[in-house]
Amino acid sequence: MKIKSLITYICCAFIIVNFSACKKYIDLEPENSTYDEVFWTDANNIPKANAGAYSMLRDALRADRSFFIFGDLAGGNFVTGGDYWNYKDLSKGGNFKFGYAPYLEGSLWNWTRFYAIVNQCNLIIEKTPALPADDFPNGETEKNQLIAEARFIRAYTNFYMQRVWGDILLIKESYKDPQNIPPIARSPLEETMAFCIDDLLFGIDNLPTTGSKAKASKGAVQALLAHVYAWKHDYVNAEKYANDVLSAGYSLESTADYRKIWAGNSKESIWELSMLYNTSGEEHSQGFFNAFLADPAVPGKSVASAWTFDQDVLEDVFTTSERGARFDSIATRGANDQTYFLRKYDNFVEYPPKVPGGSYYAISNNLVLLRLADLRLLHAEAALKNGKPQVALADLNIIRKRAGISELTSAGSDLMIEIFKERRRELIGEGSTQFDLIRMEMFNKIAEFSAIYSADRLANQGYFWPLNMRALLPQNELLTQNPWWIKQ
Repeated sequence: MKIKSLITYICCAFIIVNFSACKKYIDLEPENSTYDEVFWTDANNIPKANAGAYSMLRDALRADRSFFIFGDLAGGNFVTGGDYWNYKDLSKGGNFKFGYAPYLEGSLWNWTRFYAIVNQCNLIIEKTPALPADDFPNGETEKNQLIAEARFIRAYTNFYMQRVWGDILLIKESYKDPQNIPPIARSPLEETMAFCIDDLLFGIDNLPTTGSKAKASKGAVQALLAHVYAWKHDYVNAEKYANDVLSAGYSLESTADYRKIWAGNSKESIWELSMLYNTSGEEHSQGFFNAFLADPAVPGKSVASAWTFDQDVLEDVFTTSERGARFDSIATRGANDQTYFLRKYDNFVEYPPKVPGGSYYAISNNLVLLRLADLRLLHAEAALKNGKPQVALADLNIIRKRAGISELTSAGSDLMIEIFKERRRELIGEGSTQFDLIRMEMFNKIAEFSAIYSADRLANQGYFWPLNMRALLPQNELLTQNPWWIKQ
């Protein structure tokens, strides 16, 4: 696919994705050459365009369960059942061989679906300022809020790609003439992070502090800023923005109500994507969360078609003394002590079949992307990096206390490893662990990873995923493969 083919794709994405997957948001049909003129001159369409961007992000993360592959399977948290034969090499059992992904190349080696989201956001950011403020029910405030939402989604998408594939193609504007696009080189980390930060700072002043957890907010911006700064190892700013979140009015769910976090709109959630079952919507899914489930959670579903906890996770992370009420809440035992299933997403809803004799169900939970416990532990990480071990220990113990496990009195030189392990326990199944390993530079500090990640692999960034050079711009001489995968 040439560069012009990629841009053709992302320019068409608004039509292809929004109008097939999100018909409830947008009613206009792009059937004539005046479509753009009609759509982007009506202020009532801008919220619909933003809703389309959220939907595109949801679909992009769900593709082939890539959200869980990138963050959890690659992070060594789960083993896959026999039905997932083509996932095995991607996990620890396959030595994290990301270069072998039969039938998954389109989701794991191809970032095009994320550029469709970026282009959607670019269109909103470019077109909205031209509309009169009086056309919006709440005037200039609403107009700027809608732009800030698009900039937040763009920042999250660019940051997500950066964490998965390394340096990205930083596309800052929508493309209208796919036949005349120059070759695009991958942008260095600093440029991409600066662009994300600029997008997010606009949201600080223009997004509300309250409202639906399924939409961007000031708190979501602050949380994402903390993560962006931590990724670039600017821990002074990471601590600052994490602290802003900790002071913003969010609160941890109690131990007894822990599973409410994934039921939607919990007091702990900062930002989530709606995937609850709704008779009139298409946000819910059968084939995403159900990867973690088998009978009886999903009647008749075999263990062979489920992901279960990795043995190292059970033995070295959730040790007997580190289990407690949290583990009991999120894990359920299978046929033996070596088989445990994740229960964060198990709200099974069966609904009437569309075809007589069929069987239809959804796992009705939300995908929580940012929550308070995550930011509390990120604050601990930043505080320790900034020479404040007692602050870090206090943060860590807040999460351990809620989990029903003993507080640490001192962790000494191993405190950062303890913070990483606690993040792994707290955020397992939430697409975080692999990114924590990269950011916290833990590959050579944890035995289960150091045996696989050689010094050569780490030096050549073999923790990032390969690009499908055959499909992605093979004639664009400026695009380069991630170094580790050139020699594999």
